[in-house]
Amino acid sequence: MSRTKKVVRNIFILSALFFLFLNRSGLYLTPLSAHEHSERSIHYGPSKVVHIEDFDGGKYILGKYDKWVSCNTVDRELFFFWGFGNQVTGFENDKTKAVDYTWSASRENYKLYGIINDERVKEIQITFNNGQSLTQKEFYEDLFLFTWQAKEHELLSFESIRAYDSGNNMIFEERR
Repeated sequence: MSRTKKVVRNIFILSALFFLFLNRSGLYLTPLSAHEHSERSIHYGPSKVVHIEDFDGGKYILGKYDKWVSCNTVDRELFFFWGFGNQVTGFENDKTKAVDYTWSASRENYKLYGIINDERVKEIQITFNNGQSLTQKEFYEDLFLFTWQAKEHELLSFESIRAYDSGNNMIFEERR
């Protein structure tokens, strides 16, 4: 066998082993591929991806599936690969509430996300235990996502969520 044929053969074998390694390791080449495999692994979805937001070390993928709302996390692994995060399934939308939501924390990264069930809602505000607040007026279809980071050993959780209409009248409020 000529040297060129051996090189081509070895490149082919190495490529096949590389893709086999990726397939078995839980590492993926794109964040969406990691997200799709994450959903598939628990027989959920496929969800419709509505919004993708970056954070240090990964991405939040906000989506809908049937009557569910989810915000999956995918993490950067080994420089340029992507791996499963957490919270693939999210929560089932309770349409009786003007705003339905959930929140979670992973290390110092926090997220609160949900869906707007009342079309009068034009602004959502969350207030933290330290008095600060975040407001969102632009939504992703009918979904919203708040993200924040806490400093090490700081518990920065939200105390209340409020929804307002275009006249700044409160439509929804829930306290923790």
